[in-house]
Amino acid sequence: MYRYIKDGLLRVKPIDLPKMVCIRKRSKVRPKATKKILGKSIEERPETITNRSEFGHWEIDLVLGKKTKGEAVVMTLVERQTRFAIAVKLANKQAETINRAVKSLLSQYPIRSITSDNGSEFSSLSDLKGVEVYFAHPYASHERGTNENFNGLLREFPKRCLS
Repeated sequence: MYRYIKDGLLRVKPIDLPKMVCIRKRSKVRPKATKKILGKSIEERPETITNRSEFGHWEIDLVLGKKTKGEAVVMTLVERQTRFAIAVKLANKQAETINRAVKSLLSQYPIRSITSDNGSEFSSLSDLKGVEVYFAHPYASHERGTNENFNGLLREFPKRCLS
């Protein structure tokens, strides 16, 4: 559909679609980064998580504002099957802060597994008891597409709504 709009076959302009304005072409070649091994790879994730047949499997990410050091961030968790989302404002993006926030959420929500990116802020998630933690490949945000989509929707809201 986007291709038809881009080619002018439909009377809708790209500016009328918020998602189409921010779509960028992907570069074809990515240099291999030094591989960090934080825990289990997303390739080891069971098929029941991948096909969204069970409840309790979550994706986690951070939404940053301006890139100033020590600024508050928003941690987002999205459940893969139902797309239920949780957004928590945190004081900073240090691993200890994120670990404490996830531990408090474990008592409130049924979290069986968490899929995150390879950021150093998620490095201590593997220490959580009773939760399987999987890490996506570097530069592969599409592997956690549910969470990335929610973050895009969250960014459309003014920051004052999160206070």
